[in-house]
Amino acid sequence: MAAEMLGPARSCVSTMTALLVVTILSVMAAGEVSALQTGFYASSCPKAEETIYSTLQQLHANDPDLPPVLLRLHFHDCFVRGCDGSVLLQGSGTERTAPVNGRLEGFGAIDAAKAAVEKLCPGIVSCADILAFAARDSVKMVGGPGWEVPAGRRDGTVSLASEASSNLPGAQMDVNQLTANFGKQGLTRDDMVILSGAHTIGEAACVHIDNRIYDYPSPSGVDPLLPKDFAAKLKKKCRERGSTKRKFDLDSGTSATFDAQYYKNLAKRTGLLTSDQVLYEDSRTRPLVLESSNNANFFPKFTQAMVKMSQISTLEGSQGQIRQRCGYVN
Repeated sequence: MAAEMLGPARSCVSTMTALLVVTILSVMAAGEVSALQTGFYASSCPKAEETIYSTLQQLHANDPDLPPVLLRLHFHDCFVRGCDGSVLLQGSGTERTAPVNGRLEGFGAIDAAKAAVEKLCPGIVSCADILAFAARDSVKMVGGPGWEVPAGRRDGTVSLASEASSNLPGAQMDVNQLTANFGKQGLTRDDMVILSGAHTIGEAACVHIDNRIYDYPSPSGVDPLLPKDFAAKLKKKCRERGSTKRKFDLDSGTSATFDAQYYKNLAKRTGLLTSDQVLYEDSRTRPLVLESSNNANFFPKFTQAMVKMSQISTLEGSQGQIRQRCGYVN
């Protein structure tokens, strides 16, 4: 009797084990298990993060626009092939050549940080990790929160302009489109609202608000949500349609400081991009906009969302490579 029961029992255990293995492999394949860890370079390059920060601080002293540039660069990297440094690669048909990335900057700063780290620890620190550290450091340098950055990313070897065009969100998207776009990266609607708060620093080209001050389907061509005096200021700043050279601050209140002013602007209907202002106009996202309108609520949510975003489809272990120069495959 015992022997008869042992066979089925073993079979049951074997089946459960097999199912467990399949489940683990499935989770790993979906990118939900990550080997990234904070303090990744503690032994292999202990001064890596310190060196990157000091290098960027020196550059920031002569270029006050550097922080939003680097924060944006990390975002544009992670939304295409994951956070693998592919946006840094140079050459015909790379992500850098895509129209949506036409105004990306900060490549020289990343190269400088990479060169400084290479002097300390050749071939150890990836360009993808440097981008993640630089995004964190940029926020800190302009009054925002710091956070521990899980590291151990490897650099990708493929970069395609077509993928940038199809994966990055657009300035005129509504909440449904934004939610779907961020959802493709494993990010929630709440993550989207919080990560949009990065627009508390930085600029955008005037062409991105043509649809609100010149081409809106109203008798005046102006979006009626815009306060009249604010719309007049925008028209004075952006004097003609299609301008890519003239720019405006995304945060019309405290553009040089990382804070919660962005959300206060939305509540006053002085958000600039359609994709910003819709977050207040949509009843599904308005509560989080209002809740995030102070630093105490916004900062911890932003750090959590940034850590989550920085782990999108990372290359780890023996995947990819550690590039010697960030703009080129070894």
